[in-house]
Amino acid sequence: MAEKNGVYVYAPNAEDLSNTGLVGDLKPIEAVFTEEKNGVCQVKIKLPYDKLGRWKAAAVGNYIKCLVPVRVPPVIHDDEYANTVRVGEVT
Repeated sequence: MAEKNGVYVYAPNAEDLSNTGLVGDLKPIEAVFTEEKNGVCQVKIKLPYDKLGRWKAAAVGNYIKCLVPVRVPPVIHDDEYANTVRVGEVT
């Protein structure tokens, strides 16, 4: 399944997260990703109400899957850090 910019909800006992989950692709009103250094990473989402009640699937205990930003860790050679830059950037 190709990732889309949505939220997918899975049951607590789900082992296969490659499908669209319990209710398909949910489009959040708001999604905020926070990450603490050596700590908690979390996503807070606000889902719209719909006639089918799909938002109810995002209940305590269920898993959610969504895209989040990631950073590229520095490359370490001989216990020293090397800068990771894109072509054309000046460090």
